[in-house]
Amino acid sequence: MLILFDIDMTLLETDHIGITLLENAGRDLFHPGFTAKGISFGGCLDPVIIAQMLINNQVESTPDNITALRRHYHAGLDRTAQERPIARALAGAHELVDATRNHAGIDAIGVLTGNYPETGAIKLRSAGFHPDHFVINAWGDASPHPEPLRSHLPPIAIENYRNAKSRDIEPEHVIIIGDTVHDVTCALDNDCRALAVSTGHATRQELEDAGAHLVVDDLSRTQELLDWIMTTPAHR
Repeated sequence: MLILFDIDMTLLETDHIGITLLENAGRDLFHPGFTAKGISFGGCLDPVIIAQMLINNQVESTPDNITALRRHYHAGLDRTAQERPIARALAGAHELVDATRNHAGIDAIGVLTGNYPETGAIKLRSAGFHPDHFVINAWGDASPHPEPLRSHLPPIAIENYRNAKSRDIEPEHVIIIGDTVHDVTCALDNDCRALAVSTGHATRQELEDAGAHLVVDDLSRTQELLDWIMTTPAHR
């Protein structure tokens, strides 16, 4: 069994500091009117967000400009996190991470997230999570395709599992836990199980309509969630 957690609004919240720091980075690098207006962040991949921000702000979306904005954003987040906490864990998140990480029937946990690895790790540390506890990961920059999608990430996590464990894992034994419709659809697109939590902007109804196998208000009922995780995989 492999458990993959989304980060933002699933394990933790940051009061949208990433948006503020991306705007600040764009203003420092490109022009004072640089804005995140018109960008959909929930469930999106950081490389896609940055490329779209550049386009929306009439800045050429070149690899150099994308890399510059990524590095400036990382530096700003790191600097801010050294000055004060920039993230806080959501209800039940620590307990569920610990329970799944220590369960004999679960081979590994990891993150499946739109975050870049360097900025995602900062958020995790600030909210009290140890990044090294997440051992099988699919970060936001992991898609090998020129037009990256979240649905490209579960196969990457599965391949990382195979390489780490020297054995296969069936997709139905992979559970993706997230707060957006994109988390649900990326699971279903790859025959994985979807556990959706309505701590983000998506409503319970939207997550149910997207096809989540289970929708919960938050992650606080640790034993109930663990019991569901360990049940026979659901098929849709």
